[in-house]
Amino acid sequence: MTVGTVALAVSGHGFGHAVRCAEIARALLERGARVKIRTDAPSWLFPPAAEYLARPGWPLDVGVAQHDGLDLDVDETRRRWHAFARAFDARAQAEAALLGDHAVDVVLGDIPPLAFAAAARAGLPAVALGNFSWDWIYAAWPDFDQVIDVVRAAYAHADVLYRLPFHSTTADTFAAFGSIKDVPLIARRAVRSRCEVRAEMGLAGQARVVLLSFGGFAAHGLDIPALGAWTDYTFVVTPPVALNAAELPANVVALDHSPADYVSLLAACDVVVTKPGYGIVADSLANRVAVLFTERGPFREYDVLAEQLPRLGHAQYIPRDELLAGHLGPRLDALLGADAVWTDLPINGAEVVAARVSELHATARG
Repeated sequence: MTVGTVALAVSGHGFGHAVRCAEIARALLERGARVKIRTDAPSWLFPPAAEYLARPGWPLDVGVAQHDGLDLDVDETRRRWHAFARAFDARAQAEAALLGDHAVDVVLGDIPPLAFAAAARAGLPAVALGNFSWDWIYAAWPDFDQVIDVVRAAYAHADVLYRLPFHSTTADTFAAFGSIKDVPLIARRAVRSRCEVRAEMGLAGQARVVLLSFGGFAAHGLDIPALGAWTDYTFVVTPPVALNAAELPANVVALDHSPADYVSLLAACDVVVTKPGYGIVADSLANRVAVLFTERGPFREYDVLAEQLPRLGHAQYIPRDELLAGHLGPRLDALLGADAVWTDLPINGAEVVAARVSELHATARG
């Protein structure tokens, strides 16, 4: 059964929201749906067959302001949200008109509040997807009460929240949603072999390869030259990278652009060094890549992921100062020297969500 036209409203905060919604987009396209993307995230993250709603001159979501891949800015986030809230109703009405212009039948939001306010004004069913909600994130910070009121009022328009794994169990995590249904993990498996990817990058088949990746952001202060001391490892660094190729140690490969097939690159590595977010955690578990992770500032999702990741996969913590100093060798030795324990989780969440959106559309039409 076709499901008409589905608008995916996707937060541009990091890549985690986008990569899981890209998997839902693929599943919807396979069902014959037309998929319209409204996002501030890069278009290359989504399937080529998806279409795009025009960006009307303002962001879809505020999310969290970040200095870089490890440091966020609470005060700037508050400032942006207060400015965003002043025009929230007018923007919701304009977004609703955009939905109407594109003959959208269902809105799926991950998880920008504006999407649900717009869907309500357009008279459309709306579903939410997430392992956290923004009001829960903001509730940990001072002077966000007015912001939280706006966010929760918008979330209240959602017909249902599809709740992903790696969510908090505190009562306020999804306080604004009247209906919550659990769905499996959304994760990607590599489509190209480890050998193929390594050969393409000039990496030895038996090398111990470590990927340094921070969700599309730089890790300012990372001492890349110091990685040259750990010659037992080959390091792959995702952009942006401040050094040019001539300044890099012999055992460091710096990518000059974000790989379109990121998950195959990830699976070709033995370890990923990162901040834990939903996307990297899910994909690392699905492809059984060890994780060396560090803290990411006062972001409540971190505590949930940092607690669950070592229980479900092969992962250890590294203090931020050691990571930034490039002092990775001993931590990598300890991680790879420890017994690997993996827990298999269902990763068909995209197909489950696509099927439920189909059912919702059929019910609405009936």
